[in-house]
Amino acid sequence: MPSLMPWPLLLLGLEFPAILALVDCINREPDAFVGGAAGRRSWLRWLIVALATAWLVVGNVILIGYYHVVVRGNSMARR
Repeated sequence: MPSLMPWPLLLLGLEFPAILALVDCINREPDAFVGGAAGRRSWLRWLIVALATAWLVVGNVILIGYYHVVVRGNSMARR
């Protein structure tokens, strides 16, 4: 009989990237966002939505957008 992965572990694995992105967004300065503090607030809201919908995999699309716009846009290679 094959062993099944426990559901809480699977859900935690899907939520983990959203949690890290939310922590990253909280710790970034407002200058790192297009639009400054208003852009940061909107990304915080979107990441909360991503956290709530990460287990549906819809939230991961938001995380990919956050990565491309904020994280990759502020990398040292772009400067």
